[in-house]
Amino acid sequence: MRCYGQDREGHIFHEHIYGNMKLLTADAWKSFQGMFEECGYEIYEGRETIIEFMPTEKQKETENRRLTVVELTEKIRDRYWSIEEMGDGEKTEAFISTLETSLNPIISKFKSNK
Repeated sequence: MRCYGQDREGHIFHEHIYGNMKLLTADAWKSFQGMFEECGYEIYEGRETIIEFMPTEKQKETENRRLTVVELTEKIRDRYWSIEEMGDGEKTEAFISTLETSLNPIISKFKSNK
């Protein structure tokens, strides 16, 4: 079994809190516990009082946009490192050049507060 840190699975919690689908059912949590235990983590259960913050629609929309940017950034970084690890400097330079060429117009367009 593959053990995950804060990978894409971290978004399950985000979807449960902010999204329309409630993914963290009792059965799903039992599956998570099994996965964590197989990876060597211990599950501690306790009784606590929890005050839950209910985000507004505007806050949910802002968080969703932020996550979209994080995911796009991760994709770019992952692609860069996969190319860099090939050891082909020309291909890496071409990727960076293409990335700069693509991003500069976007950055320039949104530079001013119009």
